[in-house]
Amino acid sequence: MLYLDALENQRENDTQNKFVICHQKVEGIRVIPELTPSVLLLKKWESRTIEWGQFQQRFKAELRKEYGKGETSLLKRLSNYCLQNEVTLYSPEPPGEQTYRAILTEVINRIWEQHGEKKRAIDRAAKSKLNNIVFRTYLNEMVETANRCAHFQPIPEIRLFHSCLFCEHLDARIYTCKKLGKPVINYRWELQNAIQKIRQ
Repeated sequence: MLYLDALENQRENDTQNKFVICHQKVEGIRVIPELTPSVLLLKKWESRTIEWGQFQQRFKAELRKEYGKGETSLLKRLSNYCLQNEVTLYSPEPPGEQTYRAILTEVINRIWEQHGEKKRAIDRAAKSKLNNIVFRTYLNEMVETANRCAHFQPIPEIRLFHSCLFCEHLDARIYTCKKLGKPVINYRWELQNAIQKIRQ
C-alpha cells in the first residue's frame, strides 16, 4: 500500500518504509528527488508564474519520462514495490489538494489501473472541502459500519475513529466495497447542500 502525506505529519504514523519527495536533505529520512518536480518547474509553481493546470501537465510529463526509463525507473520500481509493501512518501508541502504529492498519487493510481490492479495510493493530507463535509455528515454511520465489517481496518494514525474512506477495497468515488460488491454506506448524497455550504 502507498500513502502520501505532508512532512509535518511524519510522526503521526508508524509506517516502516518512509521517504521524502523533495530536493532538500531531511534529517533522519531518505530523500527521493526523482519523484519531485524539477527545481525549475517547482520554482515556477511556488512563485505562481504558472497556473495549477500547467504545473500538473508539466510534472506529469516529467513523471512519464522517468517511468519511460524502464527497469531503472524509480517510479516503476516504487509502484511495483508498494503492491506488496507499505510505504509512506512525504512532501514538505502543507495539507491540500494542489500539491505535487497529489499529482504523484494520481499518476501511481493510473499506473496501477492500467495493469489491472485494484489498490489505490492515498494522499492522507488532501483536504477536500466537499469530501470533508460528506465525511463529517456520515462519520457516525462510517464508524458503525467499519466496526461491523471484517474487511475494514482501523487506521492507527487516525486516533478517533475507523474510516472506510481509507480501506483499500473501497472505491471512494462511489463508496462501494469491491470485496463485498455493494455500497457499504447509504450516503443519500446531499451534494447540492454540501456545494452550497462551500460557496457560502
